[in-house]
Amino acid sequence: MTSQRGVKIQLLKAPARIAAADLEDWGKVAEPLGDPVAHLRGHVAVARPDGAFAAGVWECTAGKWRRQVKQAEFCHFVAGHCFFQPDGGERLEIRAGDAVFFPENTTGTWEVIETVRKTYVTFTPARKV
Repeated sequence: MTSQRGVKIQLLKAPARIAAADLEDWGKVAEPLGDPVAHLRGHVAVARPDGAFAAGVWECTAGKWRRQVKQAEFCHFVAGHCFFQPDGGERLEIRAGDAVFFPENTTGTWEVIETVRKTYVTFTPARKV
């Protein structure tokens, strides 16, 4: 089924139960902060070519690193345990079942304790004219 703007409806069936081997290997995090170095896997379900939005499944193994996403992001964690320390803000403990919204250009440090998996939507907020 396709929406009026040409983007197909996507169903991510039971993202917590997708085998890690069925996710694409995205390599190591870009800015690790020590050992172990976290490793990423994922699946992009839908994305606009201009980068205005993307949605899919993201998985990360244990480790600590700096957040790289510049867009706004809404995510729902379906597995694992981690912390996010926003620069200048309060440390957040995140577990399976939690949902988080990150405004665009949110910076901080991720610390994954137990492999996490989330569904996500990244997007560029509309600008007022």
